[in-house]
Amino acid sequence: MSFTSYWFSLAFLPFSLYLYHRLITRKHVNLLLPLLISLLFYHFNDAHNLLLFCASMSFNWLMARAIANNREKTIYLALAIAGNLCFLAFYKYAKFFMVSGTVIPALPLGISYFTFTQIAFLVDTARRQARSTNPLEYALFVAWFPHLPAGPLLSHKDMLPQFMAAQANLSALRPAPRDYAVGITLFAIGLFKKACISPIFQHFQGNVFLRAGQGDPIGLVETWIACLGFLFETYYDFCGYSEMAMGISRMFGIHLPVNFHAPFKSSSPVEFWTRWHITLGAFMRDYLYRPLTKKRQVWRHYAALFVVMMAVAIWHGATVPLLIFGVYQGLLVTGNHALRRLNIISRRGGNLQHWAGRVFTLAAIAFSVSLWATPNWNEAWHVILGLLGAGHGPIMPAGRFGIVIIITGIAFNWLAPSLIDLLSKELPAWSVQLKKSTRSKFAWEPNVAWAAAVGAALCMALVYLPGLKEFKYAGF
Repeated sequence: MSFTSYWFSLAFLPFSLYLYHRLITRKHVNLLLPLLISLLFYHFNDAHNLLLFCASMSFNWLMARAIANNREKTIYLALAIAGNLCFLAFYKYAKFFMVSGTVIPALPLGISYFTFTQIAFLVDTARRQARSTNPLEYALFVAWFPHLPAGPLLSHKDMLPQFMAAQANLSALRPAPRDYAVGITLFAIGLFKKACISPIFQHFQGNVFLRAGQGDPIGLVETWIACLGFLFETYYDFCGYSEMAMGISRMFGIHLPVNFHAPFKSSSPVEFWTRWHITLGAFMRDYLYRPLTKKRQVWRHYAALFVVMMAVAIWHGATVPLLIFGVYQGLLVTGNHALRRLNIISRRGGNLQHWAGRVFTLAAIAFSVSLWATPNWNEAWHVILGLLGAGHGPIMPAGRFGIVIIITGIAFNWLAPSLIDLLSKELPAWSVQLKKSTRSKFAWEPNVAWAAAVGAALCMALVYLPGLKEFKYAGF
């Protein structure tokens, strides 16, 4: 039951909202009801692994209690983290462990997201930064269903206080009319991105990657179109999901963090990774980068950046192109920091540096698609040759419409405000990078114009739901 199914959009979500609105202020159901809705959602999507999901939550809650109540917290923390990482590695890399001919187990829904969320809670418990929770509170925090298919990663610092508001004031949980309006806007525009925009960029990739895998000639321009098309397709797919998740949660009166904030406006690779998959970046910063840089030597800083980018690459998969992708991104990010440290480029450069940085960042990230989108080194190498103009194909493709689409996509992402910019006043300060927001006269307001635009986007998206592929990062 994907977010992009009629069953979810027209049945499960409206019925769940109705129950929540009618029953949430009744005693004893203020936490139990949303938890039951979340577990029912998990059952509909991955019934086979529901008990495994519940076992993961039970294990981590018990380990958090042990960490909080014992002096030997380091031992318990190490055991808990090792258990979670082994659990994650077994499912994500099962093909490397299974005997040939053995059925590879399917990934449990959202395994990376609920595992990383729980690791963060364990670490903060050891740091005495996480409050003690009862099993019901903890389960709701981890299992809250909008984030399960593909994130975002949740922080107990942001989420638990929202769920705990019920303990002090039951009526605080009932969503206000404005919550429904903002939630429907986020949901509708996110669904529109997934259903109507992402497939356009998928279409104009053509068969470049297939031909590269077969060793056939590919041209310079068509390869760049394919790589930029893959990048934009992934962005509108993943960003669309993230905004749908925010919208669904907001209709229940709960705020989720922003996960994408206009990444193509970035004027450096460092800035790009603070705008793309923001919650994963925050997790890597807080629980991997900072522990590695407690001693403030410069070399530790650069080494930690490399470790982070390699961890992101391995999270995507253990293939040769992805490992090289991690090295490539590590070089981009550390090189960016080195140029800043040497004052060769400024953090607040002028317009020339700003726009040159945008062009370079987009080209550099698009070039890495050759490693990100390919399953093996042979295909990756042929795509790289195509990007360098050595793919033995004609420089210009036969059709020129793909060029127009890519240029339009670039211009729109560079010049137009993002949905997060337009809604920034309606989002809590902790959930959005306000310093990076762009002001616009088209900022969201509960008026007729916005209602018409949202209604049109929702209707168009619903028309295209049949036949849509699952989200790229669903169950990741």
